[in-house]
This record gives sequence, C-alpha cells and structure tokens, in this order.
Amino acid sequence: MIPLIRNENMKIYKRKRTWVMIAIVLLYVLLQIVNLKTAGNSLTGDNWRAQLEQENVQYSQEAAKPDALKIEIKQAEKHILLNQYYLDRNIPHSTNAWSFAVDQVQNIIFAASLISVIIAGEIVAAEFVSGTIKLLLTRSASRTKIYLSKYIAAILFALLLSAAGILLATILGGFIFGFDGLADSYFYVKDQAVREVPTLQILLAGYVLHIPFLLIATTLSFMISAAFRSTTFSIVISLLVALAGFVIAIAMDGWAWTKYFVFSHTDLTPLLYGNPSVDGVTLGFSLVFIVLHLALMHLISYPLFVKRDVT
Repeated sequence: MIPLIRNENMKIYKRKRTWVMIAIVLLYVLLQIVNLKTAGNSLTGDNWRAQLEQENVQYSQEAAKPDALKIEIKQAEKHILLNQYYLDRNIPHSTNAWSFAVDQVQNIIFAASLISVIIAGEIVAAEFVSGTIKLLLTRSASRTKIYLSKYIAAILFALLLSAAGILLATILGGFIFGFDGLADSYFYVKDQAVREVPTLQILLAGYVLHIPFLLIATTLSFMISAAFRSTTFSIVISLLVALAGFVIAIAMDGWAWTKYFVFSHTDLTPLLYGNPSVDGVTLGFSLVFIVLHLALMHLISYPLFVKRDVT
C-alpha cells in the first residue's frame, strides 16, 4: 500500500499545475496581508482604544439593520462583547503573526480544499481518460488498494497544503506584524462570557476543527471522479457543491434545519470555542454526521470503481 501511495504522490507533485495551484495559496496569503494593511485594520499603536470603540459603533449599526442576517447579528454581538472586554481591562489588541494566522485558518483551509477538489477530481478519472488505468490493474495490487491509495494521496495533499498555508501565514505575518504575542491569550465568547486559551492552542485547534470541510469537499470530488470518467464533470460539480455548501452554511447559520445540513458541521470550532448555532448539536453529533456522509460517499464510489469495465 505504501509504495502505491508514494507513487500517487509522485504523480501529483510532478505536474506543473500542482505547483501553480500551490502558488495560489501563497498569493492568497499575500493578498490578505496587503488587504489588512491597506484597510488599516491591524490594531497597532496608541489609538487602539479609539479603533475598538469605532468598531463597536459600526457593529451596532450593522446588527440594527432590518435586513441583517442572523449570522451577521450574532457575529456583531460577539465582536462588541470582545471589544468591550479589551476596553474594560485595558488589553491592547494588536495584530501579530499568531493572531493573523488564527484569523486566516478557515480561509486558508477553504482555499486549500478548493484546490484539493481539482486534484481529487482527476486522480481517478484521468487514469481512465488516458488509459493508464490498465497499467495499474495489470500489477499485483488489487483494485481496493488502488482505490485506497488514490484517496489517501488526495487527502494527504489537502492536509499538507492547508498546513503549509497556515505555516506560511504565520511566517509572512511575522515579518509584517512581528512575531511577538505567542505567550498572549486568545479570547473568545462562549455562553455570553469572554474566555481565554493560549494562542498556540487555538491555532492548532483551528486547523484540526476545520478539517471536516476539507474531508467532505475532497471526498465528494473523489467519489465523482471514481464513479465517472469525466474529470471536468467531477471537478465542476464538486466545486459548485463545496462553494454552495460553504455559502449556505454561513448565510443560514442558526436555522433549525441546518442541523441536518452536512456543511453546517464542517466547522467544529463553535462547539469548543463558542456556542453551537442550533440547540442540541454536540461535538459527537457533528462527528457522527460527518463520518456517515464520508461513508456514504465511499459506498457509492467504491463499488462503481471496483466493478467498472476498463476494456
């Protein structure tokens, strides 16, 4: 199995377009830094209190809009509570490498997931289109091992790309905003109270707790790639579903029916460092829900791959 996985990884990384897509993640991080600097949102200097007070006024106005979404109101209330906590306790809230990386974890994993969808969408289908699948099947390895090796290679690529993106955000953020602040606490709102944890803990936890989105998006693309012969079909459909799921999960956050919408469970951060958007949702429920969807996708794609005629 390991030689097969190694072989699949070699196929992925020897392609020029793979490195182009990896460069896109680098470009994304750079754009976020430029955007933060040009927008003047990096809270530094002696005027941080005035900036936070101004933010609270803006958040209050946004939450008071009649057409404000539930997620917008909830986020505004959370930010107001946090900002007031900083003001009351005279805690200078500034941007550094670690806080920048924490803020970008979700965005980086989202970007890495979309790129991984492209890799997973062609990792099987491209073999059938080019005819190289026949060479793989002539070896001693079974179709099950080939299927698993391709899936593991796609997931490993997604995990490494997202981890590299977060590491890059930390390094570049450090050069721009400074590396101080690792010993500082990260503050979050849970049960209408501000709590704190070590910054490094929330950074690592943020990466782990956002992995479900990466798994669902990549597995969906892999399922379509293994079930059909068209790389274009698998990539386009998977990208559309991932994008739509991500947007719907945010826009409809807090609605009761989203308890049974898988993309509402792909960010587990609120379950540990916040409050679930729907009552009754627990970490165990979300994990079981995600595992069931992953299993269902494999139950669809695996039999089709194993029984497919390659002649």
